[in-house]
Amino acid sequence: LFAAMMLLSTMRAVVDGQPELADSGLTKQLDTIERVINAAQSEMRALLLHLRPTSLAGKPLREGIIGLLKELQTKINIDIKWDIADVHLATTTEDHLFRIVQELLSNTLRHAEANQLEVYLNTVGSNVVLRMIDDGVGFDTSVAENAGSYGLNNIEERARSLGGTVKLISFPGQGTSVEVRVPVTVKEDSND
Repeated sequence: LFAAMMLLSTMRAVVDGQPELADSGLTKQLDTIERVINAAQSEMRALLLHLRPTSLAGKPLREGIIGLLKELQTKINIDIKWDIADVHLATTTEDHLFRIVQELLSNTLRHAEANQLEVYLNTVGSNVVLRMIDDGVGFDTSVAENAGSYGLNNIEERARSLGGTVKLISFPGQGTSVEVRVPVTVKEDSND
């Protein structure tokens, strides 16, 4: 994909240098090819994100999420801000929340075209609240519900299995906010 983008840049330079080619509609076709390659790169990054371990492998949830976010910053040009509390939950809960974060990041990479992403994880009362907000293209949530979005369904199933809820707010052109709220479950004692 990188090589294809380099070839495309060379072709664009040639077209830009010859006005008769630029006026022939070739510029529009080059723009389309560039969008396709950029989309493929985003999809590839999202797929690579899913190749990570399905569990935290003994790491604390905070460390696992921050590791994902830092890795993401090295792969794509996006401004990421986070406030991740050091919560200690049952291992199953932490693993599910980690996978939810992976899925949300994957969705952001594939669909949002976002420049900024905010990620929060805090304890609020008797719940742990995970919130991710992007400034991307957003979408019509009623269309996503009817289409049966695989990623969003996975997130909702994981949250429900923990006794939690998912609140999704998005509008075309206005970004997306997802809030996952699950009851606090104490970390199991390893001596049991």
